[in-house]
Amino acid sequence: MVMKVFRPFWSYDLKKTEEWLRSMAISGYHLTDINTKTRQFVFEERSAPQEIHYRIEYRKAKTNNLPGPLQNEGWHSVYNHGRWHVICNEKTADKLKCYPIRDGIIKRNRFIMFLFGGMFLYITLTSFIFIILSGLTVFYFGNSLTIQANPFWITAFTIGITLWALAPYSTIKLYKTNKKFW
Repeated sequence: MVMKVFRPFWSYDLKKTEEWLRSMAISGYHLTDINTKTRQFVFEERSAPQEIHYRIEYRKAKTNNLPGPLQNEGWHSVYNHGRWHVICNEKTADKLKCYPIRDGIIKRNRFIMFLFGGMFLYITLTSFIFIILSGLTVFYFGNSLTIQANPFWITAFTIGITLWALAPYSTIKLYKTNKKFW
């Protein structure tokens, strides 16, 4: 049986996602695919649940080869698409001595964190400029403020509010995640 699970912000906290994948394997569902565009994880139900340790990597190079020490430790690839790689190991946690490096995901998270932080700052500053100019127009000059009924305003307002809510969440979450990896 195939099961699909939607997880929109899975890449923001990889340790939590890896732990969730491990708990799914213990429940008998083993990862077979990830659709990074729709944020869906695809699992296949197997008869024998087992404890599997997952690691998610984001590599700069689009290679499918695992480094020798990881292969020798028993890690093998479960999913490869572009720069995203999911590897797993069936050994118990106390027997694992070699883990993948997190540099790629730290750099990716830092870039996205600065991108969302910049967007939030830009939206905040442009909103304040609009509020200040509107206030000056209405209160200082005694004029009225007229906004034309146009679908553009509804679209711009909806996008602005969505980004205004999403940007701080993304920035803070990515900062905390990167702090865990340091």
